[in-house]
Amino acid sequence: MNENDKGWVNWKDIQIRTEHYSELIKKEDLVYLTSDSPDILRELDEKKAYVIGGLVDHNHHKGITYKKAVEQGIGHAQLPLGNFVKMNSRKVLAVNHVFEIILAYLEKRDWKEAFFSVLPQRKGAVPLGEANDLSKHALSGKEDKDNDSDSN
Repeated sequence: MNENDKGWVNWKDIQIRTEHYSELIKKEDLVYLTSDSPDILRELDEKKAYVIGGLVDHNHHKGITYKKAVEQGIGHAQLPLGNFVKMNSRKVLAVNHVFEIILAYLEKRDWKEAFFSVLPQRKGAVPLGEANDLSKHALSGKEDKDNDSDSN
């Protein structure tokens, strides 16, 4: 923690420790969350600790979080974003969004609801099925008045 930026001292239920996490948590109880993982997270195991990457992997550090997890023999997974969401922008989420999505999932037990309650509008996120419907609609260039309804 940055000693010059003391904002973190006001965080509730957070313990700041000097030990490396490997001294505090068994590696079988850790899961690195990284979009580079081939494994898709289906459920959250509340007995595990999830490491949310703080490095921006999409530039010259591409894949570093996934590589670190593999090298250390730590489990890894990505959020099931692609199963529920189509985005206009890259599927790179800010650390705070990942944290908020996890909290929302723990409350709702529904990934789709968790994603759409947190993702900012600038990401252009739409539900996966609706994204396909919208692109078909745009390609046809027609409005389907029979399918317009307020009950959707």
